[in-house]
Amino acid sequence: MSKRTLATIVAGLATMPTLLLLAASPAAAAGDGSVQVSNTETVQAYLDATGKVDVARVYEQVAMKGRGTVDLQNPIETQGLRNLDGFSGFDVKDGVMVGSYDVDGEQQLRTVSDFTRKLPLEVQAMYTLDGQPVQPGDLLGRSGRLEVRYTVKNVTGSSQVVTFDDGTGKQASATEDVVIPMVGSLTTTLPGTFTNVSSKEANLAGDGRGGTKLTFTMTLFGPIGTPTATFGYAADIVDGTLPKASVSALPVSPLDSPSFKGGAESYKGGAATGATLTAGATEIDANLLKLRDGAGTLLAGLIQLRDGAKKLDAGMGAQALPGSRELAAGAGQLKDGTSKLRSGAGDAKAGSAKLADGATQVADGNQQLDAGAQKLSGGASQVDDGAGQVAGGLHLVGENAPALLDGLAQVADGLDQVDAGLTQLYDGVGGLPDQAKPLHAGIAKLRAGLGDKGRTGTLIDGVDQIRGGLAEATKDGGSLDQLKGGVDQSKGGVDQSKGGVDQSKGGVDQVRAGLQDALKPGGGIDQLDGGVAIAKTTDCGAVCKEILGQVQAGIGDLRTKTTAASGGLGSVSDGLGQVSGGLGQVSTGLGQVSGGLGLLKGKLSDAALGLAKVECGLSSTTLKGICDPKVPGLLEGVDLVDAGVSTLVDGVVTKVQGGIGSPTDTAKNKTLRGGVNDLQYGVDLLGLGGLDLLDAIDQLTVGADQVHGGTSQVAQGAKDLGAGASKLADGSSQVATGAGQLDAGVGKLADGAGQLDDGAGKLSDGAGQLSDGLADAADGTSQLAAGLTDAAAGAPQLKDGAQRLSDEGTKKLVAAGKATAADYGEKYALIEVGAQRAKAEGMAYGAPTGAMGATAYSYELAGVDGQGSANLGRAAGAAAVFGLAGGAVLLRRRFL
Repeated sequence: MSKRTLATIVAGLATMPTLLLLAASPAAAAGDGSVQVSNTETVQAYLDATGKVDVARVYEQVAMKGRGTVDLQNPIETQGLRNLDGFSGFDVKDGVMVGSYDVDGEQQLRTVSDFTRKLPLEVQAMYTLDGQPVQPGDLLGRSGRLEVRYTVKNVTGSSQVVTFDDGTGKQASATEDVVIPMVGSLTTTLPGTFTNVSSKEANLAGDGRGGTKLTFTMTLFGPIGTPTATFGYAADIVDGTLPKASVSALPVSPLDSPSFKGGAESYKGGAATGATLTAGATEIDANLLKLRDGAGTLLAGLIQLRDGAKKLDAGMGAQALPGSRELAAGAGQLKDGTSKLRSGAGDAKAGSAKLADGATQVADGNQQLDAGAQKLSGGASQVDDGAGQVAGGLHLVGENAPALLDGLAQVADGLDQVDAGLTQLYDGVGGLPDQAKPLHAGIAKLRAGLGDKGRTGTLIDGVDQIRGGLAEATKDGGSLDQLKGGVDQSKGGVDQSKGGVDQSKGGVDQVRAGLQDALKPGGGIDQLDGGVAIAKTTDCGAVCKEILGQVQAGIGDLRTKTTAASGGLGSVSDGLGQVSGGLGQVSTGLGQVSGGLGLLKGKLSDAALGLAKVECGLSSTTLKGICDPKVPGLLEGVDLVDAGVSTLVDGVVTKVQGGIGSPTDTAKNKTLRGGVNDLQYGVDLLGLGGLDLLDAIDQLTVGADQVHGGTSQVAQGAKDLGAGASKLADGSSQVATGAGQLDAGVGKLADGAGQLDDGAGKLSDGAGQLSDGLADAADGTSQLAAGLTDAAAGAPQLKDGAQRLSDEGTKKLVAAGKATAADYGEKYALIEVGAQRAKAEGMAYGAPTGAMGATAYSYELAGVDGQGSANLGRAAGAAAVFGLAGGAVLLRRRFL
């Protein structure tokens, strides 16, 4: 059946239910009077561009026409049930909508529900662009040669036993997968940007707006069609989009549909023809056996005729001559049978050649699979090596991270000594030169704790190692890229790292707040400066005034350096804030593996930049080309403080002591010791955050080790796959060799059938000649005696030939007839049970008792146009769906 013919059939069937509903005799649904009741079901499913079901609904319409009362009981889907004609509901009992309706003219009930049952068809769409598989969403805006392949599968099959005539009048049975017969079509309209459109299966036509409309028709049941249909198209696209597609499908009874009834009858006729052929061949075989037996009798008669010419002359006209004529007729029939056998052997030879070619192609494909498996094994080994490098890198980070905590501990010790020095400064201004020595020593230890890049165990070196480690980890191809496989196990460590960074930022913010309090008007530095100014107004002598002047200058320098330190701590706080935000985003996005790791990589890069700023804040000379040497760091500030302390010890006033403050002061007291106390608290918080960071690194290390173990197993599995693929390639090569041998054997069979046909021809010719010879032999007994002597010698060959013809010819013809009858009979039985399923199960939920019923299915495949994935037009879908229901092909009247 051609595509155009099937398309015409589907279009014609689309109007049949409406005509039947109009022409059918009235059918009451448990009512009185004369009311015609009809029920149409339309299942509409929305699919994404690959064929995955998004949502499915069933639209029902009950139409009542006439005059009378109808007690309606309509099977229906109750989930999501809504009335499309108003806001009122329905009475539903055990999945059946019930109600009593007085009809005078026409009345309709329309509903929509969620379709919760299995759809009868599965639709799958696959796409390639320039020969490479591509996801639908990736086609947007691209250009190239697009190929689209649709696969529609009838999944209503169930295993059933079918019975049929085996060609001899006996019943045979077989188990078949019987589907509900369905026909349908898929349509799509390609935009004008699709050019050079081609399809081997579609009917193509213009849509009147520069586009191309394609229609594919489907017969989704056997043996007239197949339960699975695959088809598609190809086109050149520019600035690509993907048009939507629509599938319409209808159940159909092939025994009742005029379009398919003829095809079903042809299978029925083929079964009958096969049975007739079997019977005729059986009769021929019986006659051949009679011929064999007659040849034995003829041998005895020839011997007797050889002994007496008179007896031969008397019996010639009555027996021998008629027998020879029957032999000539039988030999002619034998020649017809051997000709058919010769033709069948030729067809078998063509099929065995195709089998050999296919087996060779399978062997070649398995060789390619073997090569791909070897490449997979090599790639898995490389992944395993990368996972090992990631684990090693994390172990190295874990070993170096404690240096940061050691540096923070040295900072804390230095601040303790600064506090002790301030205490001594407070206790005795008069003995400042001697009491200031511990302060100098503390500053020296503080400076030693800060250290320098390359000096092991110092804060600056620890920060530089961490910054360098982060830069190494975040570079392309670094440990973060290799860590992709273990990211799920790392989430807990990332969360703890974020907590430590937040605590560190809180400490930095507190220290910066203390410095800002000291810097603001009326703060600790202003109090120091004011005290020195008051001291200068007293008459303490020229030397004293000179010293106080130096102290005041040092305070001004201290103000400048403290301002710079506050700015540096602001940069540190900003950098830690960026790190905290980045880690939070990483924790949230770890479920999205590739994207989350990319974000983590970016945020850690920001963290490395922030640590570079921290390192510059610690010392402006550590990173040449990055730090601004004009902006002094904490190390340079400590040096200036040391110099300022030397100047400060020469000043002595109560105001100085007030500016220094007491041991319990905080930044709120606006004293120097208050600022130092808050600075110590911030350093403690940094230490706590560093411990959390160490815990997080330990967890990351454990996760990386587990990932390494998993990739090792993957590598071993890939090796096993390669070994299996090699065995499969060897086995398929053996199959190809066997198929070649089979082809050679079938060729010999064809040659033998040809020789048999030639021999049967010669036998037919010889039988004719024998008949002629017997007629001539009747003219003379002497010639007959000589001929009978020869005939007596050849008669055993005639008997053997008849037996061989029976064994190698007619018996095989009987077997072929039986096979033909059974094959066509089984296919017709499959059509019959499919038609039974169409009548019994064609409706999704069923119609009211005595009512006309029909079901249609509509599948809408979404397109891709950059406007979102919403299916436009769903709001108005009910009206269109009811229109489709009016065109359903399966319409039946049930009497329960």
